[in-house]
Amino acid sequence: MCQGIALSQCEIPESLIERYELSERIIRRGEGNIEFRFLLAERFPVLPLWHEGQFLILSWGNRNRHNKLPVSAWCSQESLEAGAWHHLRPREVFIPASFAWDRGVWYQVREGLKGVVVKDCDRKQHVYVLTQPATHYYEVMTRNNREPVMVGETI
Repeated sequence: MCQGIALSQCEIPESLIERYELSERIIRRGEGNIEFRFLLAERFPVLPLWHEGQFLILSWGNRNRHNKLPVSAWCSQESLEAGAWHHLRPREVFIPASFAWDRGVWYQVREGLKGVVVKDCDRKQHVYVLTQPATHYYEVMTRNNREPVMVGETI
């Protein structure tokens, strides 16, 4: 479903690297390609996103059973379209990504992923990755029956 993303350094406004303390997330892929890695398995998982012209880094999903948000990192597109998230007033966002990771497989992403942002009872924003039923290729590649909704492509 997407358990991590890597984002090329050129995709992040330089002034925000220090603001969000992203230097700890630096990895090198190949010769000199600097990327920032965001993984769901982190103690406090976060994701970068663009919303209303602003680059933000927000909490990825919700692990707190005491607030009113779904305890998950994902939002199925079907449940969103059926209105199950309507009471949370979800706002669709763009999650930039160069690569995504699912069950040990890194794969290239052309543009990015779709997500939704909702607020908890303390007005703190959380981002959920939108998912859809996996294509046959994606399911074989990752052994997962759900895949993230990608912008401008499907795998």
